[in-house]
Amino acid sequence: MAQYAKDLIRQSIKDDKLHRLNAKRREIEVYLNFYTGTSIHQYIKPYFDAIPFQEVPVYEMNITKKFINKMSKIYTLGAIRNVNKKYTTYTRKKDVSFKHIERMTRLLGTIATQVTYEGDKFCYHPIYFFIPHFDPSDPFNPIAISYPLMNPVDDPSYGSGEEAFAYIDDEYYIEYDKGGNIVKEEVHNLGRLPVVFTHREHQVDSFFVEGAVDIINCNTHINITLTEMQLGLRYQMFGQPWATGVPEADMTARAGSDMIISLPEGANFGIASPGGNLQAVIDSIKFQIELLAQSNHMFVQFAQDGGETPSGVALQIKDLESFEDFKDDIELWRQYENDFYEIEQLVGAPYGAKLPNKFGIDFLEPDYPKSEQEKVLRDDWDLKNGQTTLAEIMVRNNKDITIEEAERKIEENLEKNVTQLTTFVPPQLQTNDGEESENDDDDTDRGD
Repeated sequence: MAQYAKDLIRQSIKDDKLHRLNAKRREIEVYLNFYTGTSIHQYIKPYFDAIPFQEVPVYEMNITKKFINKMSKIYTLGAIRNVNKKYTTYTRKKDVSFKHIERMTRLLGTIATQVTYEGDKFCYHPIYFFIPHFDPSDPFNPIAISYPLMNPVDDPSYGSGEEAFAYIDDEYYIEYDKGGNIVKEEVHNLGRLPVVFTHREHQVDSFFVEGAVDIINCNTHINITLTEMQLGLRYQMFGQPWATGVPEADMTARAGSDMIISLPEGANFGIASPGGNLQAVIDSIKFQIELLAQSNHMFVQFAQDGGETPSGVALQIKDLESFEDFKDDIELWRQYENDFYEIEQLVGAPYGAKLPNKFGIDFLEPDYPKSEQEKVLRDDWDLKNGQTTLAEIMVRNNKDITIEEAERKIEENLEKNVTQLTTFVPPQLQTNDGEESENDDDDTDRGD
């Protein structure tokens, strides 16, 4: 084969990969903008001409964040990691970080999270867009990644510098500029890539897992429909002026209510109000949202629907499919937690944060509403059968105290209660001085 043919093939493959990576980066930007509600109008304007936006602005409804947050349940209540007290101190911000990591994983499909040790705690840095590098024998587990570094664009003193990038593998951390010139190089010598990849679900035929494309698509359709509805409302309220017998040079696209139009003799003028059923449009939007919710094993209730508040059992039955998804996700995130712990052991060791090999985690499950009687009966049963302790119940009701503090408080309370009960005198047996009456026999002879 001629050399120019080989070069052409290599270049075409390189261009195709670059095109796919650029498309992936644009997709991630779109998803993040919808989630944060940033400049959503830029994705709606292409579906309209420029003239309508002189009448009404683009409607920027954000249902993406609501759906993603509602679907991300693993770290809503947090998790209990059974290691030791020092580890609890090292990871005091872990649940907060992981709540965001879970949501971004649910939104984007696949993200990378770099683990570092800063100060006296572990830190977790999510990387939304990255380029994975693989060993040819394993296309599902990268051996290195490169990604663009975020620029401090909110800093007014920051100039418009060129984009910078970072590279991480099992030995090096390197920062380089757009031309490939190395700006910073560090050797971490961990023997493992200090990054954990979290996926929305199990991989099928690609390393990357598809993100919340259905939510983004529905959000786009709803904003288009709502923008059209606002235009319809404006045209229905003020109508569309029309005129006949007027030279085209004197015509205007649309006349305001504060303008006077002078018509030549024989010309006609009128205002037409377009038809359309706005309630049907609203029902269509509600149908799209409900269909999206059902496809993700969720349910929605609109404010005007009303109805009685369902009981805890009714909610649990209604939310059964979503709860099954929650159970499946727990097993997936349990594996991710173990992956993070293995990296934490490596990252923390050079700083003296040595962790034991044993790691256990208990994900807290959502509790459906119960009546006070149901709660009391459940707690009594758990206490009698060794499923819980008084201290655990107190911590559940007051998350600001520890198990040890709860045990001491319960012991103090029980001692006070015993003392008060043994010295308690009913009011009917007390004298005027508050002492127990000596004559407490109601059947005493009254001198008959």
